[in-house]
Amino acid sequence: MNYELNESMKQTQKESYRKKPSLWGATFICIGLFIGAPIVLGLLIALFVLPFVIITHRFNGELFFSNDTMFIASMLAFPILLFLILLINKKHYHKTYESLGFYLSEWKKKYVIGAGLGVSAIVIVYLCNLIFQAVSININPNFNLWILIAVLIGYMIQGMTEEVFFRGFIMNIFSSQKGVVFGIIMSSVFFAIMHIGNPGTQFLAIINIFIFGLVFGLLFYWSNNIWLTGAAHSFWNFTMGSVLGIPVSGQRDITSIFKTNVFNDKWFINGGAFGLEGGIIVTIFGIILCIVLWKLCQKKGLITKN
Repeated sequence: MNYELNESMKQTQKESYRKKPSLWGATFICIGLFIGAPIVLGLLIALFVLPFVIITHRFNGELFFSNDTMFIASMLAFPILLFLILLINKKHYHKTYESLGFYLSEWKKKYVIGAGLGVSAIVIVYLCNLIFQAVSININPNFNLWILIAVLIGYMIQGMTEEVFFRGFIMNIFSSQKGVVFGIIMSSVFFAIMHIGNPGTQFLAIINIFIFGLVFGLLFYWSNNIWLTGAAHSFWNFTMGSVLGIPVSGQRDITSIFKTNVFNDKWFINGGAFGLEGGIIVTIFGIILCIVLWKLCQKKGLITKN
């Protein structure tokens, strides 16, 4: 099979004459950013908390290290991370935003399409879980609209940041030098590794994260648009966490429209504490999506027979 570079990959390859990225150097820089951004954020939070502790002589450790506080802190880390990735891409590697898949043409339309794909995908997974009676759903009486809006903005940044990093940056650099298949697989491996430390992680969950790394990789390869791919990722997470009330890769949101009860005896289906992404339904659905996207890439002429 022949795998043609999409336009953003070609742009990455074209711009490499300015400063050809070392594959592993680029990887270690970004991994350092993923580790470093939360540390920097933690230090900034500490700078604000410390004066309060000194003045009041009180420190609520239970509140400071609660799930809600950690969720907010992790969300606040992503804008910092996105800024640093874009800065390194522009200033260190001298690459344009187009090499990451950012195109101004019809970007709003692409974003809406991506959001629709993300919502539709997780709703299908959820309905399958309902059919197999692996979950039950109720209205959340403590739902807070303003917090939901804030979390939505957070997810929009979080999903876009991960896609810019794994697909626009890592996948395009690897693909432009070692081929599309290598680029998609390696970006998916890194995507899975980054989720290993999440709460409730088990073997099937990591396999599923890898599979959906392939899904997002193929979606970006086919669409050549990071707006679309980033929106799909963001609204998959937002719908799962803030609408349906399910842990997103092991992390539970601070508010949601609905509350979903996950039945522990059917963890193999519903993913247990990790959330739906740890269940066999997501495994099957992810494989189906990979096949569909593969066919779409063939139809577009990106994948051809020898």
